[in-house]
Amino acid sequence: MADPTPDQDLVERCRNGDEEAARILFDRFVERLLVLARRRISQRLASRVDPEDIVQSVFRTFFERLKNDQFVIDDQDDLMKLLVRITVHKTLRQVAFHKAAKRDPSLETAQTDHTQEQLAQVLDEEPSPETIVAFMDQLEFFFAQLKPLDRQILELKMQGHSSEEIAEKLGTYDRKVRRVLERIRTVALTDSGHLPS
Repeated sequence: MADPTPDQDLVERCRNGDEEAARILFDRFVERLLVLARRRISQRLASRVDPEDIVQSVFRTFFERLKNDQFVIDDQDDLMKLLVRITVHKTLRQVAFHKAAKRDPSLETAQTDHTQEQLAQVLDEEPSPETIVAFMDQLEFFFAQLKPLDRQILELKMQGHSSEEIAEKLGTYDRKVRRVLERIRTVALTDSGHLPS
């Protein structure tokens, strides 16, 4: 049987309640996870979603589930991959929560119980970390192709704003917003073969 890696040794010490090992593990990974969380948070949400809070939550979850024997760390890279998955998942949940909260309150109160139930169900579903990372990478790549104004319009549309609201916020015309969204749909259709949801 192979000797345990340094990470595996740290993990086992943490599992047994060794606080020094937990501190070492935290110090070793915290900066990389902060960078990862920051990359997933748009500038508009930066004032509402704190990467440090997310990473603290990542480590709380990790240590708690580790003590309950819910993780198996076999390979040298398993620990980093696991922490990345937890970070991406928690970051996306926070972003989804705050984007939903930015919608017009009057629209939210008009929703039926059934609609709210469906939304809660969607937010509770847990896509695989690989799916999340792939989606985020594709989305970032797609956004990078857009002009700044087009990107702003798409972001607002994804947050649930109507064309009229977007035009008002950006000081432009409703017709222009509709044209931009139509152009974005065309580009998305050309690139991926289907319309963006």
